Amino acid sequence: MKLLRCLIIALAICLVAIPALVTPVQATSEKVSLSPDEGCVGDKLTVNGEGFHSGERVDVYYDDVRQDSASAYWGQQCPHGFFDLSFNVPECCQGYHEVYAEDASGRNAMAHFVVNPGITLETKSGHTGDSVEVSGGGFPSEATGISIRYYLDDDSYVDFPVTTDADEDGSWEEGFSVPASAKGVHMIDAYYDDDKHTLSDVREASFEVQPIITLNPDSGCAGEIIAVSGTGFGAVDDIELKYDGQKLGEYYADENGSWGAVSFTIPEGSKGSHVIEAFHSGSFTAIASATFTLGAGITLQPATTPHSPGHVGQTFDVTGKSFDPSVAVSISYQNETSNVFSDAVGDVHAVTFTARGRHGEQYVNASYNGETAPSAIFYMEGTPPDESVLNSPVDTRTGLFGSFLGRASPTFKWSNVTDPSGIASYDLEIYGGDNSAVSISVPIEAVSFHGDIVAYALPGKYALSYGSYYWKVRAIDGAGNGGNWAEAKSFHAGILPQWAAITIALGLLLVVILAVGMFIKRRMGYYYYE
Repeated sequence: MKLLRCLIIALAICLVAIPALVTPVQATSEKVSLSPDEGCVGDKLTVNGEGFHSGERVDVYYDDVRQDSASAYWGQQCPHGFFDLSFNVPECCQGYHEVYAEDASGRNAMAHFVVNPGITLETKSGHTGDSVEVSGGGFPSEATGISIRYYLDDDSYVDFPVTTDADEDGSWEEGFSVPASAKGVHMIDAYYDDDKHTLSDVREASFEVQPIITLNPDSGCAGEIIAVSGTGFGAVDDIELKYDGQKLGEYYADENGSWGAVSFTIPEGSKGSHVIEAFHSGSFTAIASATFTLGAGITLQPATTPHSPGHVGQTFDVTGKSFDPSVAVSISYQNETSNVFSDAVGDVHAVTFTARGRHGEQYVNASYNGETAPSAIFYMEGTPPDESVLNSPVDTRTGLFGSFLGRASPTFKWSNVTDPSGIASYDLEIYGGDNSAVSISVPIEAVSFHGDIVAYALPGKYALSYGSYYWKVRAIDGAGNGGNWAEAKSFHAGILPQWAAITIALGLLLVVILAVGMFIKRRMGYYYYE
């Protein structure tokens, strides 16, 4: 019986144990995978999950910040509860970052994403001299000593220091001007901590340099000289320039794809746009082009320049090109205006003026239909007249009658000088020993000529009192150019001072009175004697 009880107990234990043996053990099977599992800020990151509760929403977090959510679905293989979603890696510093997924039932899983530093460009292409904005992300938090490196070619580069440090998320921004570089794709990289070895840690970006033609100026009139230059062409490229299809010349780009500036004269043509193109030598397809706007303009004949100026009294003609056909044109110079009409092709025929006015740049203007054409310049000569030589009074006394009248008005004489613009006036200065001075502008009409001598009688209002003086003179030409002053000379006004002259005069008068008195007395005595 005892054995039977033991067998029954053992059987019961087995029956109880059998369900436990066949009941599976509950195990955690949620997981997420990342594609890719490393990259840079801004990259697209795809999160794949499995083992979550089917039909429930799964929220995905990046460094505890929710990015997006998806609904888990029943799959064809175990474990079920699949989901996938994508988002762009947010701003964050270099290193490991958590990607965490959790469904409504609390099932969760985590994976790590490795952030590497990288740069992006605001624009991917442009021209030499353009400003390009560079953004850095995924750098070490608050990194310092950051520089941008622009590769001119495989062996040469230009570094641009970044003026700020990275923020706590490892992000920064900086702009730079594209240096002279040849046509094509150029790599742009960056390093930090002033350590060029970190270049290999940073994902680089690329910038495509495109050729461009620059005109200076890009508008004007026929006959003007413009400068044409190019950048972003092929290294050591041969360039053929054409204006409206007409060849201007051949040029060569340097190792950085730059050429010019090349100067040439704008030919005559119709008002409006004209194309300047650059070709490979012998090619029929333009590499780059620019537009020159041809407008109405006037020119002067003969032309003057700062180095070859004109002079007062010279005549010159004003002609115009590229005006509207048969339009009224007003041409003005030095407050003188001539009204003419352009012909059927927009040309203005010669209008003649006589040069006058002060030295320097003088503008000739043209207007039509409420518009103004660019001014032409007449350059008036700025050469001063020669220096005169003083003739008289020189180291002598002058003004005999001044001794008695108290004032002297001498006549000043000096050598005549000539000038292309003619002599318009003379400046005369007279100054005495008491620092008194008289300055007189003497118009040419107020002097007289005696051979090669110029004479000027000092007007009474400038009459000089008795004393010693110095004087000098200079010529002023018709263009307002003042010559050098002649070497000053001295003279003396009057023979005697006024008081002495008066004293002598009174003495003489007294002598005369006495003589007359004696004469009368004698005559009277003779009369009584008779």
